[in-house]
Amino acid sequence: MKKRKIIIGILITFLTIIVLTFIFRERLITSIVFKNISPREPRNQIEVTNSIGWWAHQQNMKIDSFSVEVIESKLNLFNSISLIKYTIKGELKENDNWKPYIRKVHLSERFIRKYNRELHPYLDTDTAKIPEAVYEITPIVDVKKDNNYKGESVKFEFTNELKIESFHWGNNWLRFQCDNFKKDLTIKQRK
Repeated sequence: MKKRKIIIGILITFLTIIVLTFIFRERLITSIVFKNISPREPRNQIEVTNSIGWWAHQQNMKIDSFSVEVIESKLNLFNSISLIKYTIKGELKENDNWKPYIRKVHLSERFIRKYNRELHPYLDTDTAKIPEAVYEITPIVDVKKDNNYKGESVKFEFTNELKIESFHWGNNWLRFQCDNFKKDLTIKQRK
């Protein structure tokens, strides 16, 4: 009798495990097989927007440097997302009592479809590589009332991160542009 209860208990436990595994199979597969495949969420120092708004104070912004680098790119059959970061340094200037600052960053991304050398502004004639996508990054300048500000230059520097999805298998050529600065990256999507 005691043996029978033990065997029934083991069978019920075993069946419960099988049923729970079946019910939560997608979550289990995702957590075991795809664990740490996709990069973490981006961290941003300045809020990013893709809307065009009031940009009345852009004229006195000067970009001194622009850099882009890949942070994480574990591209494979199950992951097509890379994490990159960009850093922008520059200076701002405005009228007395109105201190400038970077309010947001405008990000525009688009594919490049035309491959005509004469008509295409993004063609790199030295290497004859044409970027497949362009990411244009523009800091948006705003001002705030500050009676201590007397029109001097205000330096700024910020680093934002961005998740980018590959477009296809093989090399994906990307161009990042901020003001007159251009940085090209190649992300390799492998099986």
